[in-house]
Amino acid sequence: MKADLLLESLEKEIWLSDRDKELIVSLVRERRIKKHQFVVHEGAVSRCTNFVIEGSMRTYFVDLNGQEHIVQFAIEGWWISDLNSFIMQVPATFNVQAIEDCVVLELPYENLETLYENVPKMERYFRILTQRAFVSFQQRILQNISMTAEDRYLAFLKKYPKIELRIPQRLVASYLGISPEFLSKIKKRLKEAKSNLK
Repeated sequence: MKADLLLESLEKEIWLSDRDKELIVSLVRERRIKKHQFVVHEGAVSRCTNFVIEGSMRTYFVDLNGQEHIVQFAIEGWWISDLNSFIMQVPATFNVQAIEDCVVLELPYENLETLYENVPKMERYFRILTQRAFVSFQQRILQNISMTAEDRYLAFLKKYPKIELRIPQRLVASYLGISPEFLSKIKKRLKEAKSNLK
């Protein structure tokens, strides 16, 4: 099992004994997910949270007009799920889908509870992740109401420099809340501005 990346992520925040590591590895399961395959569908309960080992994924919802809105990307070393559905064990609001072929480590809800009981430090780890995610979502809301589309795109590039090269432009546009055509215009304008500076 490819658990090294997971253990590395955990040990950035908490110290783990060998016994802790063995238990953690025993409670996750490796799963291969094909490109476009779903791990969570809107309306179904998210039974697992997923740690990405290889590939990229997205979390999105579809509005009443059939328009997709991406709320999260995940690449290697990131967790992804419909968090409300997973934590509360209620029907999902979001869809979670593979953008590329993926390998994930699934952590079922019951196994997370087992980890909390046997490795209390795991609660600290997930608290830190949840706090960071909450701050990130607040910043994103602020950007959406106070920044131009071009500034949002530049902020996206600065925050996630590795993502844009791997993810189709239409998905980046959806994340930014703009059309792919408008994103193309922004990229063209930025490229021209950069050329004019030379």
